[in-house]
Amino acid sequence: MNRKIFRAIFFSILVSLILALGAVLFIAHEAISGIEQDRLGRINAVISSGYNHLGIDFIKQSSNEESLYRITLIDPDGKVIYDSKSDEPLDNHQDRTEVVQALAQGTGSAERYSDTLNTQTYYYARILNDGRILRVSITTDNMLMFTVRLTAYFALILAVFGALALFTSSKISDAIVEPLNRIDLNHPLLSDCYEEIRPFLSEIDKKQRQLDRQMQLMRSKNEEFLTITKSMAEGLVLLNRDGIILTINKTAKKIFNITDDCIGKSFMAIERGEQAREFFNPQSKVTKRSCTIEKDGRDYHLRFSQIRVDGNVLGYALIILDVTETKRAEEQRQEFTANVSHELKTPLQSIIGSAELIESGIVKPADLTLFAGRIRKQGVRLISLIEDIIFLSSLDEGSGNAIFEPVALNKVVNEVFEVLTPKAQEREVTLKTEGPALVIPAVYRYIYEMIYNLCDNAINYNRPQGSVTVHFEEHENKLIIAVIDTGIGIAKEHISRIFERFYRVDKSHSRQTGGTGLGLSIVKRTVLFHHGKIKLKSEVGVGSTFKITLYKKELAKLSAPKEPTREPNSPAQIEAHKAAFFNSH
Repeated sequence: MNRKIFRAIFFSILVSLILALGAVLFIAHEAISGIEQDRLGRINAVISSGYNHLGIDFIKQSSNEESLYRITLIDPDGKVIYDSKSDEPLDNHQDRTEVVQALAQGTGSAERYSDTLNTQTYYYARILNDGRILRVSITTDNMLMFTVRLTAYFALILAVFGALALFTSSKISDAIVEPLNRIDLNHPLLSDCYEEIRPFLSEIDKKQRQLDRQMQLMRSKNEEFLTITKSMAEGLVLLNRDGIILTINKTAKKIFNITDDCIGKSFMAIERGEQAREFFNPQSKVTKRSCTIEKDGRDYHLRFSQIRVDGNVLGYALIILDVTETKRAEEQRQEFTANVSHELKTPLQSIIGSAELIESGIVKPADLTLFAGRIRKQGVRLISLIEDIIFLSSLDEGSGNAIFEPVALNKVVNEVFEVLTPKAQEREVTLKTEGPALVIPAVYRYIYEMIYNLCDNAINYNRPQGSVTVHFEEHENKLIIAVIDTGIGIAKEHISRIFERFYRVDKSHSRQTGGTGLGLSIVKRTVLFHHGKIKLKSEVGVGSTFKITLYKKELAKLSAPKEPTREPNSPAQIEAHKAAFFNSH
């Protein structure tokens, strides 16, 4: 604005200066013309007086070749009798303006211009006593030549006054703009400025308040959107129509192993998959697309969707789902289903086979007791298997209805020992416990099943004269439960899979002991349910130690009263937030 005002003032002064100089030139030229006319009249009067007294000799004596003035004596019929500048005969001058005026009025004057020579000639004629006409003339520069001769002076004047105009324009424009520069656009009405622009400032203030409200609303919407996306377990990336990242939540950054400086960069620099490249095409008619990728040993499902407004692609939304656990769970479910079918089929086939033999009459009456025992044994095994499957399923589902209560570990161990003592005595295995009496917040049934399965396994895979010890430790932040046996031990190649469902190191031994193959799976799921850890240390021929670590802080959280959870955002709300975000950007 300052420059515009400066130019307006400067050029106004410059044009005014040029016009003023032009006017001065014109006035000066006209003044000089008037002076020359007066001078010619006086000279003509002097020469005319001399001629009337002395005749033509006076005119000749008054003539001088170097003189600027030209003297011409003309007869009344227009014939030139004498000319001070020419000895050659001249044309008849009867029709000349100054001559005609002199014959009619006594005196006459005229001006004639020569465009060829750029000159201007002034004439003054007077009638003499003898009737002849005396004409005196002088030739000077015309207006153009007069201006050209003064060009250097004019240039100097323009330079001096031009510099003054620059300085003056700068000062004036600064003085005009300075109050405008002091205007506080956040509070325009508080500014001390020209009264003429008060209405304009009022309008600015009104628009500023509207803008502040809109910005506050937009910030609120944006913060709400970011809060929602930040807490999402899924990855979320929003991109413009060119595939440039506008926003990306914490989960997505972790998945793609990138930092905050990815904002403003192309998503194709992060994910170079062909499916993603094809989708980032505004001309594509496909509005939704999905694909699965693998990163760092985990599987992710990518869902792309176009965001359109009035049929035009405004941007893209990308949802990233970690399907690793889902995929593994599906594989485990299929494997578990196959194993369950097999494990259930085995005792059922034994029961059905024994029943068919009894039904057919092949079995001797003396052997009925033996076959009935087989049926009972396989039935008990079948019930145990079903109970373990149901219990394990409840753990897999999260056990939302499980009740936490103070559990005395020594009491649980005593109850387990009471049940297992007959089996331990039969196998000549000693049961013992050591460590302080501990009370923890936990689910009683789960802790009981955990200790029972560990002790039962320790007895089943022990040797005569062996022992099973349940050891407790309490530390500042954690509790240790260790089940130590002096059994046959587990080879290293089996340790990594020992907690898998239906996995058995020695299948024949498991069938002999009546195991279902789910005991250690139940133990691990119980430990994980209580947010703990379990480790196995074993040596073949020496024995095994199952060490369970439970954290006091985690147990306190799990046992605390549950607060009502916030309802998740509906798909419609998520879409509304995404649309609001794109509109704000």
